[in-house]
Amino acid sequence: MGADRHTMPTETFIALARGKGGPSAVRTLTAGQHSRNLLTLRELVDRCADLGHPHADSVGRAWRLLSGLRRVEPAAVRRILTYPSVSAWAAETITRLDRPGHTGAPEPADGPPWPAMLSVIVAAAARYAGTPLTVDFPTPPGGAFPLPMIGHLRLDPDPPSMVELAVTGHGLTVDGRPPRRVSAAADGEGTGSTWWPVPRLRAGRRLEVRLDDLWSLARPGATPPVRPDEAARWRVALAPAWRLLATHHREYAAELAAAISMVMPLPPEPTALTGGGTAAEQRAALISGTFPTGVGCVALSGAGDAATTAATLVHELAHNKLAALDDLFPLVRPGADVRFPAPWRVGPRPVPALLQGLYAHVCVAGFWRRQAHLETRPTGVRRARAEFGRLRTACRDVVELLLTGDRLTPPGRLLVRHLHATLTAW
Repeated sequence: MGADRHTMPTETFIALARGKGGPSAVRTLTAGQHSRNLLTLRELVDRCADLGHPHADSVGRAWRLLSGLRRVEPAAVRRILTYPSVSAWAAETITRLDRPGHTGAPEPADGPPWPAMLSVIVAAAARYAGTPLTVDFPTPPGGAFPLPMIGHLRLDPDPPSMVELAVTGHGLTVDGRPPRRVSAAADGEGTGSTWWPVPRLRAGRRLEVRLDDLWSLARPGATPPVRPDEAARWRVALAPAWRLLATHHREYAAELAAAISMVMPLPPEPTALTGGGTAAEQRAALISGTFPTGVGCVALSGAGDAATTAATLVHELAHNKLAALDDLFPLVRPGADVRFPAPWRVGPRPVPALLQGLYAHVCVAGFWRRQAHLETRPTGVRRARAEFGRLRTACRDVVELLLTGDRLTPPGRLLVRHLHATLTAW
């Protein structure tokens, strides 16, 4: 089972370089993520075999099942393999298996890698396709694990060492019994495995995202599923922003619908995301983030007014697009960790982060430029104009800094030149 060969028309790259591209460009980027994940999984199978990892047999069986499923249900397999938690799990697992001296033995600091999750991913693809299939794999730590995009399973209090998970025409069975569906993650009473569907947020006819945790596969059992009441709060919080985008910023809305499949709720003060931010960012009611290994995920903490939340979604959409583009066309040359000042962060930033920040802030500047013509209240107009002017000036400074250096690859230099052209046209 091999990855596909990809080409990108010049006009598509230029459209992306100008902060746009549309759903067709996003689909090209997603296809690249699919192939990257297939290659990572193939490497994972080989690495487990070479190490004599305890999961090697289970992983090998899962890979063969995945290969067969891909031949008959390629769209379902692609959908699951590009789900952000699958991407993050694959990248983290192969990294931990490749640590010098790793033999498959548990690692006290962070627990062992769990490559047998490939069986769960195969079951999720079969469930999504509606294809009957049975997998077996060692019981994950804590006796809990998710089926990506679909739901979370918690096993019996005293589960066996191996789990048999069957996808049937009626749903799922675990060791021959259907799991008991519950409505709150705190429910732990009764007998039999328990099941929580992944909440889905729908807006209009186009946007559908899951409320989920990016690391649910890589760290099984560490994070409880999103509760229904929490999902209801997020539906209310995101609805005004989506209406604004879908009504007045349709290009961004179309790209969001094509690119983003997961919103990851964060605690009120996610220090991992705010530590390098400005004082205003650290006090903000809405904090957001993305992860290069989890393209398709937007992490959010809190919510703001419709325009603030919409601008945040545009910002994180840009980060996702550039991370996927960088996988296809490396944009920065390897080199020493030289850092430069960034107008939107505290302290100097390495060149890859500076480029990511530039791309995202050009896209957000475009949002505020249009929003300035849509606002009806004087305070809204002043705010939009101020945000646009501030970001345009900051981005121009970073463009000049990047173009005078030698760290950009030819595709990276082309991208920055077109960002410069966009800023100049404004």
